[in-house]
Amino acid sequence: MYEPHDLDALAPHRAIGDARAQPITSGLSSPFAQSYRIRLPDGARVAAYVDGPEDAPVTAVLVHGLSVTAALWRSHVPLLLDRGMRVVRYDHRAHGRSTRGTAALNLDQLADDLAHILRTTAPRGPLVLVGHSMGAMTLMRLVARHPELAPRISRLVLISPPHAGVSTRTGTGPVHSLLTVGRNLLASACTHAPRLLDTGRQRLPSTSRWALRAHVPTASDARPLPCRQGLHTMPTRDIAALWHNLADQQPDPGPLQQFGSRLCLLAGSRDAHIPPEQTRLLAVSLPRARLEIVPDATHALPLRHAQLIADRITL
Repeated sequence: MYEPHDLDALAPHRAIGDARAQPITSGLSSPFAQSYRIRLPDGARVAAYVDGPEDAPVTAVLVHGLSVTAALWRSHVPLLLDRGMRVVRYDHRAHGRSTRGTAALNLDQLADDLAHILRTTAPRGPLVLVGHSMGAMTLMRLVARHPELAPRISRLVLISPPHAGVSTRTGTGPVHSLLTVGRNLLASACTHAPRLLDTGRQRLPSTSRWALRAHVPTASDARPLPCRQGLHTMPTRDIAALWHNLADQQPDPGPLQQFGSRLCLLAGSRDAHIPPEQTRLLAVSLPRARLEIVPDATHALPLRHAQLIADRITL
């Protein structure tokens, strides 16, 4: 049971699951849409966006990756609502409209954040969990750290999941070698000169993905910030810490085996961020899972193939 202080008061009360939720506003993408600010135990406040009726037979929870926001799923929401689903999206801590909090920025914490969000926004009923890139890694860690949720998960869709940790290596060949060198240099700069990079980021235009701002609006608009603004309030040192944690992950497919054919693995054939070979390696350990390599798709697979993903969610 969650107490009223779990969500910040910005409008009249509305019940959501076992908590007393207080929406920022309504009228997003459906008559049932609401935006919430969920307080986590360390003080972080996560922006969550809920569409669809509370009595829907299943809730789809969509988890974005590093550097973007819940706006990644904007095209998927109406497709899933049309199929009778309730949809929950949120901005990871330190992304978009969500605040940083005091906890460490690592995959364990992101998984625990999601468990808290699920208890608040979808405390009962079947779940379909969908994650892209770091979001897929978050779901993999969630089922390992919170096995009590497994009986409720009717389908698990992992888009561009790596076999282990992420890497700056994008593939083989001269072009990929140059990209890898550039990414290694950027990763080194983020680690060893974060304050210098922050100074430069503060001077970038707001349209830049890497721009750094003191704050973003939290209550004036209930919609997620555009994907390109995902890192606007995350200092470089936090970007580096999160990246290193994601890179240090070791293969752990064991907790996923229980899902059998309920697990769907998707990857783009031209993904330069998490090459499809990584997802193929993961699939080798999960012979009952469905593996699909989408032709000519890049790491932007969710943005470019919303209908395909909606179809895989509702199989």
